[in-house]
Amino acid sequence: MAAAPTRLYTADFPLNPDLMGQVWLYPLTPEFEDLWEICERQWDPEEGFRTPHGALRVALGTVTGRMIVFTVARRRDVRSGEERSLIVADGPLDPRLTTRCFDVWQKLHFRGVRDGQLLSHHIDFERAVCRPLSDVLKRDEAGYITGPWWWKDAAGWAVIQRLAAHPMIDKAHPAQRATNFRVGLAHDAKRLVAWDYPYYRTIYQGRSNERTGWAMAYVSVTGETQRGLPDPVLRFDCHVTRVADHWSNVKTVTLNHPQFDTLLRVPVRHVPQRGPDGEKLRDNNGRLIWKTEFRGHTAAIVQACGLTPVTLPDKADGDLERVRAVFRNKGSHLVGKGVGAYFTLRMTTHIADVLGVQPITYDKSRYTIPGATITRGPIPAKKLPQALEAAGWKSMRLVVVHAADTTPRRVMRQLRQDYGVPIPEALVGSDARFDAKIVDIAPAITVEFRKIPELTMHGSHDRTSIVRSSGFFHSDDPDRLVAAICETTWDGKPIPNDGKPPTRKALAAAGVVSQFLTAADVPAKDEETDFRASAALRHIFQNAGIIDDRLARATCAAPDVRMEAPLTEPVTVVGIHLRRHNYRRVHGQAPRRPKLVACLVAMHFTPDAETPPYTEMYHNGQWLRFAEGRAAYHASEIGNENWGRNGNGARAVRDHIETALDSLILPEGHNRVVLVLDKEGSRSIYSGMGDNPFTGGLLPGRGLAQDGVDVAVVRIAFGHHAARPATVYRDGADDLATMSPSYRRTLIFAKRHPHETVWMLTQQSRQQAGNSPMLREGNRRTREDFHTLPFNPMNKDLHATSRIEIAIPSPGGWESGDLVAFIARQCDQAVAWDHRTLRSAPLHLAHHSDRDHPDFGSHDPGDGDAGDGELEEELL
Repeated sequence: MAAAPTRLYTADFPLNPDLMGQVWLYPLTPEFEDLWEICERQWDPEEGFRTPHGALRVALGTVTGRMIVFTVARRRDVRSGEERSLIVADGPLDPRLTTRCFDVWQKLHFRGVRDGQLLSHHIDFERAVCRPLSDVLKRDEAGYITGPWWWKDAAGWAVIQRLAAHPMIDKAHPAQRATNFRVGLAHDAKRLVAWDYPYYRTIYQGRSNERTGWAMAYVSVTGETQRGLPDPVLRFDCHVTRVADHWSNVKTVTLNHPQFDTLLRVPVRHVPQRGPDGEKLRDNNGRLIWKTEFRGHTAAIVQACGLTPVTLPDKADGDLERVRAVFRNKGSHLVGKGVGAYFTLRMTTHIADVLGVQPITYDKSRYTIPGATITRGPIPAKKLPQALEAAGWKSMRLVVVHAADTTPRRVMRQLRQDYGVPIPEALVGSDARFDAKIVDIAPAITVEFRKIPELTMHGSHDRTSIVRSSGFFHSDDPDRLVAAICETTWDGKPIPNDGKPPTRKALAAAGVVSQFLTAADVPAKDEETDFRASAALRHIFQNAGIIDDRLARATCAAPDVRMEAPLTEPVTVVGIHLRRHNYRRVHGQAPRRPKLVACLVAMHFTPDAETPPYTEMYHNGQWLRFAEGRAAYHASEIGNENWGRNGNGARAVRDHIETALDSLILPEGHNRVVLVLDKEGSRSIYSGMGDNPFTGGLLPGRGLAQDGVDVAVVRIAFGHHAARPATVYRDGADDLATMSPSYRRTLIFAKRHPHETVWMLTQQSRQQAGNSPMLREGNRRTREDFHTLPFNPMNKDLHATSRIEIAIPSPGGWESGDLVAFIARQCDQAVAWDHRTLRSAPLHLAHHSDRDHPDFGSHDPGDGDAGDGELEEELL
């Protein structure tokens, strides 16, 4: 009897016209557009929103209880016959209430507004229409959706209303109560919240210091497209929002709407309390007294519209039935992050049952990642000289900069454990002095200890002169690499004048790559692993480009490994990392123009499983050994303000990348180049990287191809840009309604869409894969059921899976599946640690170099919940 086919069940659902539902469209006149441009010019971000769009959307949604999209086109940018400006809603809007909301909002935000300048006069209620969303979508000749931009917001409106009417029942645990969901009106206007069934954990029960932590499950949904599939999909994902018990650092609250049967997700801010004369009030110790209020005059607008007032309690957890402050994942909480793989699978099958539509499934392909090829642990000591030579260096000096005496002891202890380096007798005793001591790690590799408190401490003092005057940071031999592990301190709180960025920049200016190690005590037991010290040593070798043969073994044929489509000829893989750098707004300073970051890292592979790849990084017009390129990048200013995602800015980025690729010198015998980009970073810069394979759009590597080089282009997507895997299952053998989720990290799955195949690599999280029963409970039951266990893992993080979607916009001379397997194996085999990376090796190194840049901390990611999977780009 034939074996049941193995498939991957995901939380992406095909979106047919019936599921799209209807939208109500309210046209805005050209005069509205002119007045709106004035509002944009006069807008004060101190009101709490980056733009007036976000402020008005929150106000109108709060007043009407509707899901809203607000889009305003500039008259000069609209062609004849094209869609103009609209209010889009999931139901009819009350003209009187809408008009009142607009008028109050405008007068509160813009003082001195006259009746002739009111925006509400230019909402064309007479021409409002209700239309199926499917009729509003615009498509190109191949049937792919091209607009309007807001369709992804509106795509889930009808579906979440339908799902909210059906409680989720766990058929594997029928005694567990069903979970009801309520519609949440958020900044993204689409989520289901398990408001009535919060998770909680109590500690010190019955004592004077008893505390309870609360959290809620919620389900997000957005309209998306997949490459090679013209029709849209609904992408569901499951999350946990944790509730804050204090107002500090809270930016958002979830509010039980007093007028409608919905939940509001409303931004808040903290301002000093003022007395009758406007003076700031202080307590007996002279400290300012703060209060929390809604941003954007939300409460005043609701009251002016004659609705039941919305208010905030004095204490964040003072009225949890009505208001729940959103914890921003900064600091500790009594409830762990993540909803767990079990909840995700149960919710996915529930959605399928309610909608009567099966989700998108992927089939197991013939390509795998052989488990015998995966190498874990640090680089073996005997392979360090080969790895050093492959990186382009003849010798290496590793300087350990410290202030605490425990730091060199920890480093030596870890060198002994991980690399077999014996500790010299002179450094064994408790009275040993490490300053200026030198120890051999391997042939041509030494570690040197230097006690320099001025480099390790935080503060605004100058570090450049210290580095310049220290001879051990410099070398007259151009083939001698100098790297540094620098001690630092951190107590879990924000650090004023953090010393790490200026220290890294000063070292980089001297050509020194660096890694930081937080000061701590030496572990008491010899067998105990000092994870931070071990990670610091692994990462300093990675930062220096010192990589052993683990990547070669993962991708090439070896006598002891059976592998489908191993690498059989030399190839160069270039990771192209692109990111927009938005500067944080500093109070009292003019906003800085955003920049675009472009990092390129090349790895030259051979078909020999024992030969490490040579790694280079592009900077300032030349390809350098990776350590040199990384140091030069960190010594320079981040990004370029002349680069951008559109128009001339995008053209300038493409020119920069083409110049870099054209100057890449391929080793003798290499005539194949694979370019790897991620979906989010490359969007709009290269039109050929989108989801429509028929655009014939731009792709990188044109110059190389014209020179006769075989160029392939790979696109990687992860996070919310890829489908959420729910489980791997055997079709016809497993009961999806009752089974526990399963994941097969060695399998590569394929989905053959009408116009192109996309591939998926999935893996259970480290929590799921761990040996601890507490960490694995998220694979067996929902958090709701944890109270039935003899131990309660409610405080544990229950992340479900990682997922990596791979698409091939241009295969070059490769078979697409062979190329996917080559890239997937580079994701599965990490350079420095024991778990999979979301990006293939060169793209991971480029991304990691960007994240470590001294100026990266000035970036404003716009994440209101910082790790809860939610973006609040409108909030300051």
